[in-house]
Amino acid sequence: MQRRSFIAALGVGALGSLAGCQTAVGSVALPNVPETTLQEGGWEQRSETKDETVFEEEYSVVTVEAVASSVTYADAALREQVQTDTLDTLDTDLALFSATRVDMAPSVDELGPVQTEVKNRIRDNAIAELRSRMEAAGITDIEQTETGSLDLSGDKTADLTELSGVFPVQDIEFPVREDTTLTLEGTDLAVDAVLAVWAVDGNYLVAGGAYPAENFSRVTDTDLSDAISVTIDVDLGLTPTAYRDELLELVRNVT
Repeated sequence: MQRRSFIAALGVGALGSLAGCQTAVGSVALPNVPETTLQEGGWEQRSETKDETVFEEEYSVVTVEAVASSVTYADAALREQVQTDTLDTLDTDLALFSATRVDMAPSVDELGPVQTEVKNRIRDNAIAELRSRMEAAGITDIEQTETGSLDLSGDKTADLTELSGVFPVQDIEFPVREDTTLTLEGTDLAVDAVLAVWAVDGNYLVAGGAYPAENFSRVTDTDLSDAISVTIDVDLGLTPTAYRDELLELVRNVT
């Protein structure tokens, strides 16, 4: 398995940006995330970005500007568990959560007939950036699998986009003596990603992440001699449904 983290390469948010531009929006606060839940769940902050211009474009007679600040967390507890279970062979972030606040000028409520078009631009930018970062991280066969909605607190609803891909897991080698190594053949590990976009207080919030979509379980038998055979049974105990539920609950608590 490649030691670099395929999730860490997704970056610090799900929006493309034009860093360093002067903006009319002003400084954008980081989104509020459920810090206690993250801490208790073993998540650690990986990075954050501030005040990056997503786009500035004319729509009809109005110039619309979008500026974003983002924060990203990784499930460090899951990473440590997998690293221990694979005898340090697999050391990578396997689950990510990120949240982005996008401040608008003019505000969403003032966009009138171009409101839907601007929201679609925010969503499309987020999806495109997430896809490109997944590809840069070595995830292949990325597809948008579903669109729908996600119920939030306070009777709010977010637009939800789901993607899937695969991460090629390389062969895992276990030395058993100085001149002998047992090899467990690698395979493709399914990865799912979700991305939610919704309006709040005249601006937008974007939140989501990625997680393993299947367990990793492999068995291999090797003869060390005519009299000795060895079986290696690796079962990481990954629980995709639990990871998805946890991720969506984190998304729902972004404000």
